[in-house]
Amino acid sequence: MATGNPNSPTYGHHLSKSQAAHLTAPAPESLAVVTGWLQDHGLTPDTVSSSGDMLTVRMSLEEANSILNADYSAFVHTASNTTLWRTLAYSVPAHIDEHLSFVYPTTQFISPPVAPAAMHIAGFSTRFPLKRTGQSTSCAEAMTPKCLQALYNIPSAPATSAGNGIVIDGSSARVTDLDNLKAFLARERPDFVNTPFAMQSVNGGAVRGNGSDSAAMAVGVQYTVGLATNVSTTVIYPGLQNDASGIQGLLDVTNFLLAQDIPALVFVTNVQYEETAFQQAPEIAQSLCDAFAQLGARGISVIATSGHCEASGSQSCNGDASRAMFPATCPYVTSVGSTQGISPESAADFSSGGFSDVFLRPPYQVDAVAGYLQRSGSANASSVNTTGRAYPDVSAQGFQFVVEADDRPQIFNSTSASSATFAAIVALLNDRLLNAGKPPLGFLNPLLYSKGLPALNDVVSGSSSPICGARDSLTVTPGWDPATGLGTPDFQKLLAIVVGSDADAERSGIVMAARRSSPELTTDATRGSSLEGVFPFTTAPKDSE
Repeated sequence: MATGNPNSPTYGHHLSKSQAAHLTAPAPESLAVVTGWLQDHGLTPDTVSSSGDMLTVRMSLEEANSILNADYSAFVHTASNTTLWRTLAYSVPAHIDEHLSFVYPTTQFISPPVAPAAMHIAGFSTRFPLKRTGQSTSCAEAMTPKCLQALYNIPSAPATSAGNGIVIDGSSARVTDLDNLKAFLARERPDFVNTPFAMQSVNGGAVRGNGSDSAAMAVGVQYTVGLATNVSTTVIYPGLQNDASGIQGLLDVTNFLLAQDIPALVFVTNVQYEETAFQQAPEIAQSLCDAFAQLGARGISVIATSGHCEASGSQSCNGDASRAMFPATCPYVTSVGSTQGISPESAADFSSGGFSDVFLRPPYQVDAVAGYLQRSGSANASSVNTTGRAYPDVSAQGFQFVVEADDRPQIFNSTSASSATFAAIVALLNDRLLNAGKPPLGFLNPLLYSKGLPALNDVVSGSSSPICGARDSLTVTPGWDPATGLGTPDFQKLLAIVVGSDADAERSGIVMAARRSSPELTTDATRGSSLEGVFPFTTAPKDSE
């Protein structure tokens, strides 16, 4: 928090890898006890996190059943027809359990991520024929990099500083289609000479082939690269894994970044989980959130989409139960919602927002959210947890983006476009800071909610926006609101603030994470889980085993 707070004397004094690892490392005794127990069973960790607080151990199903006193079975997530292998209970010796925060996957029935969505606008190519050699439409009809540069004062000049970079989380996506990316840049950014773009896999996997990315991944990659001119961009894929919930992949990508001596300075993820999926496994969400905090303390800005809320046909974003989205609700990420329209910008009705039921409201947003609650009255108090972390923090355009998909230009609405736009702006700000001999931005939120406010365009158009999880629409108001956050960015104004500020001053395995405290236990500890009334899982037929 201090390294990201512009009013702190240690603002911008980011931690090194070794300093962060020292703060998050378990007690040496814990590591020795757990690794010794594994060795007694003939097992050695395949990977160890940079601070030693998380071990990934590859083992067979039979070994897992024996070592953990478990009974793994196949369960089917009915909505996605996805099979997960889980156990309803497991146990480890008490002298081991006291050193563990969690063992995964065991009793955690976390639903698969909500696929990053991109709503296709039919008939676009007929109404507005685009040729790869040039012709474009007005920005009111189709959003392009050139439109965003004009709208948010984003420079087109190439970045030049060394040590800058963007990493895109590929944990829930197929491999990027390079032909589509090249075609997009040739049409929309013909001034590009070289495009510093790469794909990388961790966990022993390999990125093969040209890929067939989803529209949401395409818009995220194309607009990150297309706006962050000459900033090195890499998509990190978790490689070989069989954890259908996707959590293993996000953990692996995050731990990969933490293991780098000098990681990229912006990390953007568009993976989305309904926060309710963690009701029986809050330690998993907390562990990931802590990892994002560690990235922020090391000078890496973590950007997350606020989440896409379906609002088509008879469905709307309004529901009877909370549908807050993680990791957007983590206090250590900058959550980006979507807007639409130009004069004026207004809240996009497909963008999620609201309040967390897992994380408490962080200090940096107490005043801003209190102001919203006072302005909007108590109408929403019964339908949302108004004491939780509120999101999004900021917003950007997400409406009618021109994307190269299926070898032709198409148009989509997507919150991935919004997070890509904001991530590119942060990367370009870092370029200017590094060239001025200043530290990168790192954890953004304390700055955005204080000195950064004058550089954000407050979005007040539209009386309300249907927000996921609210029984009634949450009101768009002056100042922060759960539809558009603090507003949309202005690069030049942000640049004046940060430069003129005190910035000087392969396979899925069993994951064992260190416990932060060590309660006294005298007997073997058994941990269990109940499916009843919690998650939409059913047991799979026995022959599926």
